[in-house]
Amino acid sequence: MDFGGDVLYSFEFAKRLTEAAESLSQNSAELDEAGRTILYLSCLSCEISLKALLERSGYSSKELKKLSHNFSALLAEVSSCSVASTNQRGSSIRSKVVVPGTANGTIGTLLESEISGGSVYANEIRYGDIVRHYPPGAMLDCAKAVSDWCIQHDGRLFRAQAY
Repeated sequence: MDFGGDVLYSFEFAKRLTEAAESLSQNSAELDEAGRTILYLSCLSCEISLKALLERSGYSSKELKKLSHNFSALLAEVSSCSVASTNQRGSSIRSKVVVPGTANGTIGTLLESEISGGSVYANEIRYGDIVRHYPPGAMLDCAKAVSDWCIQHDGRLFRAQAY
């Protein structure tokens, strides 16, 4: 494994986190803390996918580290980008449906759960007796959708020019 070089965030790593969460969901979901673990891995996968895409879109590692684990900030940065050869903005990620048949089952809603009173990733998922968040399965599906969207837009998403 080469951890040198300029790239800090990896789509492959994000995918492995999602695979681990999915394995736990399929094989051990009834175990204590399995739901919390699935949530944590799924949220971490979303964060890494978004940061990998932003890094490839022109953001420096210093800028990405400043965004911390803040999904609202990460989504805002992706939303400010342009998609090459289209009239689309990066904000289209927010409306991608993750949980069909629900009014709030989009990536935007699921990742900005802290606004609606959910646990703020990552501290409140890792600590405490009560985790207020969307169901682990929904967040696992969200991680898959974020990964797919980011990979699909890799090389096509460009940072907006500052004027």
